[in-house]
Amino acid sequence: METIALVLVLVGLGVLGGAVVGLLRLRREVAATEEHARQVADRMNALPPQLTGGFGTGDRHVIVVELLNLFELAHRESVLTRPFTMLTPRLLRDVVHRKLVGKVRESLSAAGVEADVQVRRAR
Repeated sequence: METIALVLVLVGLGVLGGAVVGLLRLRREVAATEEHARQVADRMNALPPQLTGGFGTGDRHVIVVELLNLFELAHRESVLTRPFTMLTPRLLRDVVHRKLVGKVRESLSAAGVEADVQVRRAR
């Protein structure tokens, strides 16, 4: 009986060791992939993911708008949004974002401004 218990403990330690080695390998791979993504973004002169670090020092300029009264805007649009706010706040937020992005695009193009209007999630 003691022999079986000893074998099971040794097998368990072996599996645990293998899992730790696998986890460390995955973490190294993730770090290498992040670094590669940063290098590619730098070569493309791209800003996001999430506006890279501190916005950078390049020639590109970004105007950031944070919506502070998102649900109030939704409530003004329709009476039905109040119940939906409690049931599906994320869905409602996405719908409002899409509508506002469309309005901003229309306003900017009517003014002759070429712009890439996008919604980005902050951390």
